[in-house]
Amino acid sequence: MKTKFLAVAMAMAMAGVACSNASSGNSSGGSGQTQGVSSTEVDVGGLAALTGPLGDQYGPIFDGAQAYFDMINEQGGVNGRKIKLTAKLDDATDATRNASQARALNEQNKVFAVIPVASPLFPGGKYLAEHNVPTFGWLINPEWSLGPTLYGQSGSFIDFTGPSPFYGYLAKNIGAKKVAIFAYNVSQSRDCAVGAENSFKKYGFPVVFNDSSLSFGTTSLDADVQRVKDSGADFVTTCMDVSGNTLLSKTLRRDGLTNVKQFWPTGYDAAALAQFPDLYEGVYFRTSFVPFEEASSSPGMTQFLNEMKKRKPNTKISEVVLAGWIDADLFVQGLKMAGKDLTRQKLVDSLNTLTDYTANQIEGPVNWTIQHTAINPTDCDAYIQVQHGKFTPIFKQPFVCYPHNSPTVPNV
Repeated sequence: MKTKFLAVAMAMAMAGVACSNASSGNSSGGSGQTQGVSSTEVDVGGLAALTGPLGDQYGPIFDGAQAYFDMINEQGGVNGRKIKLTAKLDDATDATRNASQARALNEQNKVFAVIPVASPLFPGGKYLAEHNVPTFGWLINPEWSLGPTLYGQSGSFIDFTGPSPFYGYLAKNIGAKKVAIFAYNVSQSRDCAVGAENSFKKYGFPVVFNDSSLSFGTTSLDADVQRVKDSGADFVTTCMDVSGNTLLSKTLRRDGLTNVKQFWPTGYDAAALAQFPDLYEGVYFRTSFVPFEEASSSPGMTQFLNEMKKRKPNTKISEVVLAGWIDADLFVQGLKMAGKDLTRQKLVDSLNTLTDYTANQIEGPVNWTIQHTAINPTDCDAYIQVQHGKFTPIFKQPFVCYPHNSPTVPNV
């Protein structure tokens, strides 16, 4: 999961903030097990970086969640209750504000659950975990690992630096021999690079170049690319954002290294591809969900795309929108399992019995009996390459599944 958390690094680099400003508060003002619940309604509220230095990359999570709730409410709700999204708070990409807004959702807005959440900074997760508030959001922050009441759309436990088999699987299947790694000089990006190097070494691919000292917003990679050329690397993986990745691709091409294959952890986005078609060409990506291009293989993905077109036709489909949809689906499953006599604890206890949650076959199975404290034993990944200007699923479809702790490159 480590390659999904670069948004944290980007915000920290730009805003110069730390996540230590969260206040744990006290246990009063919102600890009620039935807060936000009436005989006809369940009130929830969400939190996202609607404004700030990174722009509105996170706000669309509300569209995904709202579309799902609208669909459920149209069907009569859950156990006679409609789900109402009563608050959409903005943390302005600020750590202190994130913490205070998380607290406000619980103590002022009096919501039953916090859903959805999408922000590069999530110190508010500490408060929500300590107050046992069921919370659902986009898994891009380390805080999602803090407790049994926090649910990312594809799990909660995060291991930035441990080896992941997908690196070896991809390297083997594209014929890579020597690897180069690029990362920024902020913690999550550096940790991503450590995890990548640990992975390649574990699976027998020498890392001949690794620069984790790059400044966010750097405008030149000339010296590094020359070193890549001198090293003989034929495969480059990054822990950077789209801006850094496209700069790298441009520099590689300008220096004649068109044969060097690239893997980017971010950038599976139609709008970005349309903006940089030449720089995207040939690049590899990976997702934990069925690619949008393979929707016909997943009833859940087909439903997501159809309902978004129907209910939010102006929303551009992206991973964060899908995260909001999956968050809402998981929450609704918990409501159904908890029954009519609804409490926060019943919701959490019910969800934490799920052993193979897939959001109706949108993603690989998530085992919520262990995901708060340990990595899933099985990884399921979808691989994509840009071919002739289009995102094109490759390898086994829609997923390649293998043991997370596979001692050798998975042979599937």
